[in-house]
Amino acid sequence: MNTMNTIKKIEKGLNVFSWIFNAVGIVALTFSVLVIVYDVFSRFVLKSAVLGSVEYVSMAEVVFVFLALAYTHHNHGLVHITFFMRKLPKLSPLIVWTINEWLGTAVVVLLTYASWLQSGIVKKLNMATTSLLIPIYPFHVVMTIGFFAYAVVQLYSAIKSTIAIFNKEVREDLIANWPA
Repeated sequence: MNTMNTIKKIEKGLNVFSWIFNAVGIVALTFSVLVIVYDVFSRFVLKSAVLGSVEYVSMAEVVFVFLALAYTHHNHGLVHITFFMRKLPKLSPLIVWTINEWLGTAVVVLLTYASWLQSGIVKKLNMATTSLLIPIYPFHVVMTIGFFAYAVVQLYSAIKSTIAIFNKEVREDLIANWPA
């Protein structure tokens, strides 16, 4: 089977995989906006604030931000730190890009692991928000799931960059889709 065809199939699968998380994030963002609008309306018209609106918005933002990471990375929406591109000018930009991708993968995997460990601590301490006593543990789980999805997409990017070093067709596709 052709390498490029395999890569295109994997990318389609990753797009669906990351889009599902993103869709849940969009629902959370919409909820957050609706709470803010209702809170503003309530303050000016009904002269009373919505109890716990800040907590609702904060928890919804956790869901939105972490579940949108994988989709955003897969669609080149994240800022790429190209620190090594300038520091290692004697190497090919593709090799330096690949090094960046693998370093990014390592960081995201460590973040996933740290988030998972933190979830256990939060569950053990039975932590909750101050006003409404919303349990924090489920949101740490969402954060871990979001980091895991991001790690999968980041790992794919690193593998694709590595393949691009040795395969001209993949290299051309990668370079054509490099973020500006």
